[in-house]
Amino acid sequence: NAYAPASSIGWLDLDAAASERVGMLLRSLEEPTTIDVLGLGTVRDAFSAMLSPGTSTIETRLRYLIFLPWIFKRLEDQRVPAADFARRLRDTEAQLIDCLRPLGPGRGVIGFRAGRNLRRMPSELYWGSMYAWGIRRLDLSISQYGQRSATLGRLRPQRDDDGNATQPAVSMWADVPPAPDDFLDGKISFELQPDEAQILVDGIRRRHPDTLIAVLSAMPDVTLDVDYPWLVPARGLPDRLVEVLRHARCFSEATLGPQLVYNLLLAREARDKLGWDTKELEGGQRDRIESWVELVKERQAELCSWAASLPVFWAVLAGHSIRTGTQNFVNEVVRRAVDDPDEFAEDSEIHTLIRHRELRLKSKRARLSYRAALENWNQAPAGGQLDYRWSITKTYLVDIAAAGLDV
Repeated sequence: NAYAPASSIGWLDLDAAASERVGMLLRSLEEPTTIDVLGLGTVRDAFSAMLSPGTSTIETRLRYLIFLPWIFKRLEDQRVPAADFARRLRDTEAQLIDCLRPLGPGRGVIGFRAGRNLRRMPSELYWGSMYAWGIRRLDLSISQYGQRSATLGRLRPQRDDDGNATQPAVSMWADVPPAPDDFLDGKISFELQPDEAQILVDGIRRRHPDTLIAVLSAMPDVTLDVDYPWLVPARGLPDRLVEVLRHARCFSEATLGPQLVYNLLLAREARDKLGWDTKELEGGQRDRIESWVELVKERQAELCSWAASLPVFWAVLAGHSIRTGTQNFVNEVVRRAVDDPDEFAEDSEIHTLIRHRELRLKSKRARLSYRAALENWNQAPAGGQLDYRWSITKTYLVDIAAAGLDV
């Protein structure tokens, strides 16, 4: 029988926390680096959250965190009924897309091609980020907010019998600068105004003060020519953050090798079992493995020291629900990788570990174990060196730098 993968996901929207967890899962499944055949994604996501909360690689530009509150406040002011909220929100976001489209392709316009037919609008992509950056104050899901939006804009402080306020009204949204009069009627740019950038910087520093993105928001220019977060000059970074970056770097460098070996094994399997011509793919992966070997050798002393104290590494990730199977797999492959990088790619025990790991994670969808799954492979190599959302973090910091804040 032909292998025809199909999947679906469903959930009950019981509370905002559950809704946000599902939203994070759906966002992660769209991220380019999510081809996670070896189950390293939980570690990747943990470090991403520690370094750059409120980011996702499917997000584009920081000013969406300003555009969206403007849209939501407009709907609140219009007292849109709950039954009509989802439709009106989509229509208004389609207007936003139309206003941004003149910026052209490749400029970060979400929905540039799909327009109002976009499956997931910016509000869904940025909902969690607005909370992380302190722009959304109340812990509600979008559907919960839609049920209450008509009344949220009219909340008044609670008062005692003498008319004195006893509890202030809590707005859903932070006090972002007001939208221009022609918002959604003309062209819009992604250039943050200084007061807009200031409220975003203040929010991320308040909500996540010791994270990399919060610290670097005070010196965004230092990131312009930096390819990985651990290459940012350590001067000015808290010691705890420097330590997190050290662990993130070592994990990223050590686990690149197993991912490349997986691709090499897959190419060989397709050649031997299916008769495919994978010569070019094999050659490309061997070249990448050679480059990785040189990287490990250059940093071997540091990597060996790190691999010798992996319990400390896992302690840094305590609370992030990294499964025992993932820890055991990582422990085994990284020790072998840093001890003998030259022989790693042809180590039969590594091949067995990788095959068993994929099989445990994917069952009958494991390409190294099931011919039907292999036949559906598109010959694209999986994985790559982890950078923990650094590309989008840099984009956000560039946007902050361009605003010219006196930080």
